[in-house]
Amino acid sequence: MLRLRSFSVASPVAQLLRAMSTTSATVSESSSTYIHRVKVLNLPTHENSAIKKFLSSYGVERFKKAPKWRYAFINFETEEGAREMMKKLEGVDFKKKTLVTEYSAVNKEQFRERFQNKQKEKIEEAENDTRTHAERLADQVTPLHRIPYHEQLTKKHKTGIAHLNKFKRRMTQLQDLNDASKAQIAWAFEKNGLPFEVLDPIASPEINGYRTKCEFTIGRSPEGDPTVGFLLGLYRHGITSVLSPDDCLHVPDISKRIANAMQDYVRESEYPVYDRVDKAGVWRSMMVKAQKTGDVLILVQLKASDLTEEQLVKEKAKLIEYWKNQNKNKINVTTLLLQIWDGDSNGITEKGHTETLIGDGYVYEEILGCRFRLSSSAFFQVNTPATELLYTKCAEWCNIDKNRKTTLLDLCCGTGTIGITMAGTVDRVIGIEMISDAIVDAKANAEMNNIGNVQYHASKVEERIDVVTNEKNEEVVAVLDPPRNGVHSTVIRAVRESPQIRKVIFISCDANQAMQNFIRPTSNRFKGMPFRPSRAVSIDLFPHTEHCELLIEFVRIEEEEEKEVTQQE
Repeated sequence: MLRLRSFSVASPVAQLLRAMSTTSATVSESSSTYIHRVKVLNLPTHENSAIKKFLSSYGVERFKKAPKWRYAFINFETEEGAREMMKKLEGVDFKKKTLVTEYSAVNKEQFRERFQNKQKEKIEEAENDTRTHAERLADQVTPLHRIPYHEQLTKKHKTGIAHLNKFKRRMTQLQDLNDASKAQIAWAFEKNGLPFEVLDPIASPEINGYRTKCEFTIGRSPEGDPTVGFLLGLYRHGITSVLSPDDCLHVPDISKRIANAMQDYVRESEYPVYDRVDKAGVWRSMMVKAQKTGDVLILVQLKASDLTEEQLVKEKAKLIEYWKNQNKNKINVTTLLLQIWDGDSNGITEKGHTETLIGDGYVYEEILGCRFRLSSSAFFQVNTPATELLYTKCAEWCNIDKNRKTTLLDLCCGTGTIGITMAGTVDRVIGIEMISDAIVDAKANAEMNNIGNVQYHASKVEERIDVVTNEKNEEVVAVLDPPRNGVHSTVIRAVRESPQIRKVIFISCDANQAMQNFIRPTSNRFKGMPFRPSRAVSIDLFPHTEHCELLIEFVRIEEEEEKEVTQQE
């Protein structure tokens, strides 16, 4: 039988205090009063993935470092463990810097008390907020919603220019450059603004209801009712209340109807919604992918540890019947998935067990006349009309000449969207992606669109970019569309060391985080002639939010160009 815990509606402060009392009990039972902390100094800003790999080689699996910090903290249960790590790291060279370590002992109870006080301040601030719940949620998920759209676009354009100016400024601040390297970045020392073209921003064709993918939390409203929607703040601040997405500008009507339908379902369910503080309950999260083709994918996540196998089987059957009969709400579910996740972390996760209840497990979308198969975990831009503008501009900048044979390198290609949409205008497409499941999707997408001039490699870019070593085509252009924080420096090095690549189109969804990818003159680590920016443009895929895509064209500095600059100096 299902073991149901009694549930009472509590304010965020009460929930936090309950969690704090549990923490205090844990502290009192701890064998140690102190956290023994090692501070590692002289680390580079950003590059956390490289730092993680480096520290892992010394047996460090967990550390704390913000992207802009030049230091990191490593915690130990004993002073002996901390001192031993200091011996290992002290004086070690990393990224051309010699590491320095410092030891400190922090009282656990005082540390937790400071943390809990900050938590309470955040919660009290939220509870004293005079805005309505809907206004708070709108300011959280669509922070620019009060600004007219043309002003939003101007703001994003200025932000893109600010990122580019920061890039230029950081180039001039590089240290220990030889004369050749200085000549390569002479463009950065030019005065009167940016020495390359920045085009007018490109607006999203759709301003409202553009998101094809939404992830909703299943929890309780401020009044205590089971609700499907968005958290009214950050969980780490103790906020657990959930509000319906009905008033959210960026959520389409179909996704709002689906959230409301799921809300009706859990309110009628015999099982409770998941409580993030008690770590108990059944209904946790849901994901909706509602594509422009009309296809709809729904993934429902639940905690099954308190359900018997018989109860779980029965609930699956009820979900199938419920979603098959949603025509009255104008909801036509093409794929229904159930994800079972009993872990403590929240949100849809690949760690959970996912099975298909309705359909083939996919939805389909069309971009620029091409059709794409999307799984629940596949990355795909959430604003289809604006994505078409992004890919069109990208193809234009690839400067494809029908009189010249061209190879397109689609790096970090994901499910193959960029390469497939451009395959008809180039001679060959090579896609490289380290996530093997994405390559499976990319191959299926190429076959579905009858694309025969594309080949895919499930590999790290730096390990497979040698496929262009003997490239006979006259022009090789690379498109790099990486995650938000850019790519590892080894990818940039691999591109630099491939002389066949004359141009790189970099699509950045956060230029500030990806900045380190841009700053690479020739050095002992980075061989080959570098690239310089030649033009850029902001393309808005996310109206009412701070986010915007920045498209930057980089062209290879020719040896003749470098000689000319050196002679002029």
